[in-house]
Amino acid sequence: MSIKYIFCISTGRSGTAYLSKLLSQLDNCSAYHEQKPVLHNEIMRDYLDGNEEKLKKELLKKLEYIRNNQNAIYADTSHVFIKSFGWEIPKHIPQNEIGVVILKRDKEKVVQSTQRVHSGPFTYLGKKWILIPYKNAIIKPPINYYIFHFYRYLLKLYWLYKDETNSIVKTYPKFFRKKSIQLINWYYDEIYALGAKFKKTFPKITYVDLNLEDLNTIEGFETIIQTFKLNEYYDKEAVKSVIGTVSNLKSEF
Repeated sequence: MSIKYIFCISTGRSGTAYLSKLLSQLDNCSAYHEQKPVLHNEIMRDYLDGNEEKLKKELLKKLEYIRNNQNAIYADTSHVFIKSFGWEIPKHIPQNEIGVVILKRDKEKVVQSTQRVHSGPFTYLGKKWILIPYKNAIIKPPINYYIFHFYRYLLKLYWLYKDETNSIVKTYPKFFRKKSIQLINWYYDEIYALGAKFKKTFPKITYVDLNLEDLNTIEGFETIIQTFKLNEYYDKEAVKSVIGTVSNLKSEF
């Protein structure tokens, strides 16, 4: 039996939008990148801290959309999956119908890219999307929860002094840029530690481990096709037109 629902475990800045673009070339496939409701930001943080009610309530909206999908395959490559709603999905959809792509990119490139587009843990954007120190972390963060929030308080005072409180782009002193890089490195490791825990928790799900470089080849993408048994939906020529194209290339701002 072929896989009906495809999700992704990733840090972000690792090719998730590109993966969605590739999957959209399959016949009879609805492929999305961060399909709403996204279930990130405060809902994600509350869930990770053990407060699950808000996420479970909002998840019902996502599940309704998934179940109303008219195509044979539904794919959502959101990297929020492993940080929130992914842990609830197998409670509503049979594991043997789910496929998960564990997508990796070189760690240093992920760190540099995340920092470059101002998505680090001290930024407004980063707070919405990536992990910050939390009490149930698998890997001990380099800065604990209380120190992290103390640093954020100091930054707010600094931005007030610089008259940047309401600015989209804010100044980050060298000390905080260094701490940000340390936390992004931890975030990378924590995501894949969560991924390993997810695989043990849901062993009947089908998994594919790929690097971003693999997705830049037909052979790499065909690993997904073969593992998920999607041959009947696979149009090689359509996929060839997308292989190697750049997606979600954000500029520094």
